[in-house]
Amino acid sequence: MATEVKKMPVTMLSGFLGAGKTTLLRYLLEHSKEKVACIVNDVASINIDAKLVRNDRNRTRTEAVNTTADLADTIELANGCACCNLQDELFASFEQIVALADKRGEPYARIVLENSGVAEPQNIRDQFNEAMAAGHPLMKRIELDTLVTLVDSSSFIKDYSTKLPLASRPELGDGGNMRPVVDLLVEQIECADFVLLNKVDLLPGGLEGEALEQLQAIVASLNPLATVIACEQAKVPLEHVFGSSVHKVVANLNIEGQHRGAVAAAKAAAEVEHLQSCQDNSCTHEAHTHHHHVDHHSCSASCTHEDHNHQHHEHKHHHGEDGHSHGHGHNHKDHAETRAAKRFGIKSFVYSRRRPFHLKRLQDTVLRWLPVTHNKAVDAAAVAAAEGDSPIKAVLRSKGFMWLSNKHTTAFYWSHAGQHFEIREEGDWWAAVPDDEWPDEASGQRAVILSDFAPSVGDRRQEIVFIGAGMDEAKICAQLDAALLTDDELKAYNDKWSSLPDPEHAGAPTAVAAST
Repeated sequence: MATEVKKMPVTMLSGFLGAGKTTLLRYLLEHSKEKVACIVNDVASINIDAKLVRNDRNRTRTEAVNTTADLADTIELANGCACCNLQDELFASFEQIVALADKRGEPYARIVLENSGVAEPQNIRDQFNEAMAAGHPLMKRIELDTLVTLVDSSSFIKDYSTKLPLASRPELGDGGNMRPVVDLLVEQIECADFVLLNKVDLLPGGLEGEALEQLQAIVASLNPLATVIACEQAKVPLEHVFGSSVHKVVANLNIEGQHRGAVAAAKAAAEVEHLQSCQDNSCTHEAHTHHHHVDHHSCSASCTHEDHNHQHHEHKHHHGEDGHSHGHGHNHKDHAETRAAKRFGIKSFVYSRRRPFHLKRLQDTVLRWLPVTHNKAVDAAAVAAAEGDSPIKAVLRSKGFMWLSNKHTTAFYWSHAGQHFEIREEGDWWAAVPDDEWPDEASGQRAVILSDFAPSVGDRRQEIVFIGAGMDEAKICAQLDAALLTDDELKAYNDKWSSLPDPEHAGAPTAVAAST
């Protein structure tokens, strides 16, 4: 019987230019005890980062001093960004690495892909997932193992608060487009298993200062699935970030898997907060009997939990074998980070309803109050007129799936970060998709899809995670509730669409129930 070839793990490094990706790469190559291969991805006309590594390899050395020549083989992705129409080139580079490994007769302990400053990690992750789903032969030799993002701690607040697009900030990475800086910054943080807060020595108070504590709380709230590590000059515990026993969570998820993790973490935090504050022995709140936290470190890399890599609305059913969200909160955040969040008033909650929004009323009562200057969902005049006070102004980040009354089959994604807000189409609700286009039972995905179903409405819902400092949850929810369809409007909505019922789905709840 042929022995199965062990896949070589791939770590993807993301972060703006100057965040410390190359510094981290050099530190890894110079101190790792394992053989590491690199793919350097830079959109500059001259690949300075690649030359830096290559110069290290060619440096004069004695037998007693090893350099990266003994540690790494490097492939250059010249004049291109891995996330921009270069899947063939990117995978060709991995194929070169595989060929080098075969030639030397030993697989690399790890392959590191260094993204350009403006690369979109979510896009590249999707390329891996699509290749896996399509049975690409390369996926038998490599696997996307971990996502690592470096953040320049000293410029985080500036970048998060900016109104500018990437094209106006070439210092963050050449080749930027009109995408808002904050939008990519948040994607890099949320699409990561490890977030390294580099250059903390440049923050007021350094490692012991309040500024770092606050930054850790913000980042941990943005990505509750990630491990957040503060560092100087990108020096991190290598075994913890790059070791063979590194535990990944986000690498093989998609946008819905990340959303599930954020929802579960917010609910888990709310339960913990309730347990800490409730003194009523007769209280029947579910927090007293249901605990969401699961230690992901106890889950093996081969875990086949049904949440693995479940692609939702776009119906590109990527069923990777490793990534998982488990539908639970994640406890990579240590107690210090939790205390910091509480200290600075940072909290999160989930707004969940089974009734569509009236778009115009949503714009008038909620969206125009969002603390942003770039709001794709509201015209400039409305934004300019939105002066005064609103509880929604305390929100730093909000994201999630939403149901609009003007589109019965289409799911929308609500995304707000810093000075940017947009609502975008995310494909069809599963309820509107014929059953023969669903994943099969064996994949385990069907149960995950059905878990979002409710009688009459299927998986249509409002499920938005809000993160902010000093938020008044009750007032924000009341403001959002005011934008939902009224009972009369909902009856008219149901009457309108009753002639076009959803396809039947085995196992879906069928009893008619009132929406609440």
